[in-house]
Amino acid sequence: MNQFLNGLGAPAIAWLVRIGMAAVFLFSAWEKTWYWRDGLAEVRNKGLPLAGGLLAATIMVQLLGGLAILSGWQLQLGALALAGFTLVATLLFHGFWQESGARRRMQATTFLEHIALSAGLLWLAATAGGQP
Repeated sequence: MNQFLNGLGAPAIAWLVRIGMAAVFLFSAWEKTWYWRDGLAEVRNKGLPLAGGLLAATIMVQLLGGLAILSGWQLQLGALALAGFTLVATLLFHGFWQESGARRRMQATTFLEHIALSAGLLWLAATAGGQP
């Protein structure tokens, strides 16, 4: 396996990581824009104030952060912003401790996936996404 990874090359692997990480946020920004009413309802259901403003800010952070990771321009800032955003959103929207049964398991899985995503974003920021 190590021989395969060495043959592929660290720059190619770093690029694949950046594409994958950016895709999550770019898709989410597009989906929240396209399905604005659903996103608005989700924010309102959590009882958060200024739902429209929060949703618009979410879309902007996801869009700009995703583009920063994909393009490499301001990558560290974008990755840090998305890591912070993801941690806050995870705590607000995936409180598995408030659920029971199958819903608890689903939310716990999503919570842990987002923690892993945040860790990956911090790694991107710390290593400048594998850029020289």
